Amino acid sequence: MRDIEYFNAYLVYSYIVCKREAWFYYHHIEPPSGNVMLELGKLIHLESYKRERKEILIDNFLKFDLVRNEIIAEVKKSSKNIEAARLQLAYYLYYLKHEKNIEVNGVLLFPRERKRENLHLTPELESKLESILVNMKEDLNKPFPPKPSKTRFCKVCSFFELCWI
Repeated sequence: MRDIEYFNAYLVYSYIVCKREAWFYYHHIEPPSGNVMLELGKLIHLESYKRERKEILIDNFLKFDLVRNEIIAEVKKSSKNIEAARLQLAYYLYYLKHEKNIEVNGVLLFPRERKRENLHLTPELESKLESILVNMKEDLNKPFPPKPSKTRFCKVCSFFELCWI
């Protein structure tokens, strides 16, 4: 088996969007409560696909948004971070394949946009994900967070004040 450290899947998502945010989460530094964007994401998650089976917990650290017809689905409020969403979903598929010997496909769902994207775990995607996981292990175990760097996501980030004020 590969020498891979497994993380919470949201950590993979946040690492792609912002390595500093991922470092905060990894070190159990939570954003202030009441962030409008976090609350909106939770609301969309709760209100979308009500009849589907939701939040399947695997090994006490991976929580799939929903499973339908042997397909793992990840629900996102927007496709703006689509690459991060793809890698988060790929991480679920990778874990199931390598730790549970279960090969399934995935789908990204964007209910507000009425969009969906199917995802298959290809060898190229696996290799890319493994490289990211190796980098994550190194970056997240550093004693201090990376310096803040402005991205287009900063203005809606729940850690904005911690980085920029």
